[in-house]
Amino acid sequence: MREFIMAKQKINLEYEMNTMPGILYKRVATPEGLASWFAEDAASEDGIVFSFLWHKDVSRAIVIDSIPNEMIRFRWEDEDTDDYFEFRIVQPEMSRSIILCVTDFSEEEELEDVIQLWNFQIANLKRILAA
Repeated sequence: MREFIMAKQKINLEYEMNTMPGILYKRVATPEGLASWFAEDAASEDGIVFSFLWHKDVSRAIVIDSIPNEMIRFRWEDEDTDDYFEFRIVQPEMSRSIILCVTDFSEEEELEDVIQLWNFQIANLKRILAA
């Protein structure tokens, strides 16, 4: 019997943000910032391995790439794939707006749920940034 492993589908989402790149980067790339909107709690002793708490479950992610004030890319520690999730901050030329680009991967049957979750999470982030 053969097993077929379906590749996850890449998701690219863009959100217009009303803030400065440095402030937004602190919210997406530091434990304190991520704990304010992404997870119930977040911690990192070395800035490379992050622990996230949701409903008493802890998940760990490893920073696999980052550029200060521009982007950070994480890979879940328990995944054996090349999938990742990324926050990228873009400031289009001739514009004062900031775009937060979120990249993630999802099984096809979970695609809409994952998009809704990101929409909800980013709405939380926007509320925090406006406070």
